[in-house]
Amino acid sequence: MREKETLHLEIENVNSEGDGVARVDMDGRGFVVFVGGVLPGERVKCRVERMSKNYAAASVSEILTPSPDRVPPKCANYGVCGGCQTQHASYEAQLRMKKGILTDAMRRIGKIDAGGDLSCAPSPAEWGYRNKTVLPVGHSAGYYARRSHRIVPFSGCPVLDPSLELVLTKLISSHRSSGLSGYDEKNGLGDVRAVAARMGQSEGETGIIAGVVAAHELNRRQFGALRDAHQKLMNEIKPLKGSTLNIKTSRDNFVWGPAFTSLCGSRFVTAGMDGYKFRLDISAFFQINAPQAKRIFSLVRDIVKNSGASKVLELYSGTGSLTSYLSSVCDSVDAVEEWRLAVKLMNGNMERNGIGNVRVFAESAEGFMSDPENVGRGAYDAIVLDPPRAGAMAAVINGIRLASPEKVIYISCNPAALARDASMICGGGEYELESLAAYDMFPQTAHVESVCVLTKRKNNASMSIASGEPAGRRTYF
Repeated sequence: MREKETLHLEIENVNSEGDGVARVDMDGRGFVVFVGGVLPGERVKCRVERMSKNYAAASVSEILTPSPDRVPPKCANYGVCGGCQTQHASYEAQLRMKKGILTDAMRRIGKIDAGGDLSCAPSPAEWGYRNKTVLPVGHSAGYYARRSHRIVPFSGCPVLDPSLELVLTKLISSHRSSGLSGYDEKNGLGDVRAVAARMGQSEGETGIIAGVVAAHELNRRQFGALRDAHQKLMNEIKPLKGSTLNIKTSRDNFVWGPAFTSLCGSRFVTAGMDGYKFRLDISAFFQINAPQAKRIFSLVRDIVKNSGASKVLELYSGTGSLTSYLSSVCDSVDAVEEWRLAVKLMNGNMERNGIGNVRVFAESAEGFMSDPENVGRGAYDAIVLDPPRAGAMAAVINGIRLASPEKVIYISCNPAALARDASMICGGGEYELESLAAYDMFPQTAHVESVCVLTKRKNNASMSIASGEPAGRRTYF
């Protein structure tokens, strides 16, 4: 096999990036070829784009035998924009693929058998579910093309809530007339690095806030032009409640800088969930699919309640949404969050919802879990964590094992990271897999959200390892 060679392949399954997986015989071994935009069971004609020692990547040129699960993509930019990977699959097929991605990662990486009865709970909405987005700005504004920082100009996005889509379309248009330039990543020059919008719904009312990330402090004229443009948008679009300016001077890929200033109106929006109200700014973490998040939070709350846990530790707490649910079923919650604005909002949200049994710690999960005074053995009955996509760092895993809670409840958006971390927690023989639940938080993408519950082992025979027969495990959905 070589680059630019044409292959005819049978697609076996898909990987965690949504690419089809095929194998060809090379020197007596099954050499893996990844092909984008295909489905399991399809026979395709494709061209090898690049080779490495362990795999090849190919682009499809013709679908020779299409899958019955193939459907027309809804977005005109699909296949160019990197945001979605599975719009060409029926929704039922997407759910099956996500189940496969999760169970494969647990078995292959974690050596943990997730069981054959696992399924993926569908999202309440397949389209229009996202309540927040950030668009990088260069010569144009839009999402990045897949595996690159080339911007695909925004022309609408069917996975965004329609109100948010409208605000972003008009926001981009207003910036073109403000006189501010886009940002050039290569030389670090330009004015605007990104635009963002977030929606909140509470008591039947929808509110939206916008954000602009500038590459430097704006002069008086630039600030005035930006403020006037956003004020005009507020007057034109009723749900838009305000806009925030963020200054981000460092050249790393993290979106936000430390300085936030109000442009006009409010910097905050309120999101309601099961009677709770959460005040959010443009930067703080909050699940982008709120109806599905509510289901996950309810599940985690019920698991904690049924376990009889009194003292609970929650890591990566964000603005306190899951924290609120946990507080209703235990005596105390220690919530750990390092983003200072989120900490401030979480404290306010606890007060706003009349919650008095939560202590908030403004530090990183790694720092908190590295302190033996915080995580001495038996300090907590249950530990709940919802880490970033990269998963938990070694200090967090070590701290969990030191604290030795009866239950570890791990919420994850990355099956590979979850499998790795669950294997490390179970590696000492103290924990086993009790249950695994899969949820589709991100329809039209290959991402899958999961809730993994690890519990103290009662005996060696009940260990849920792929090489043995699992016992005593429950699978939700």
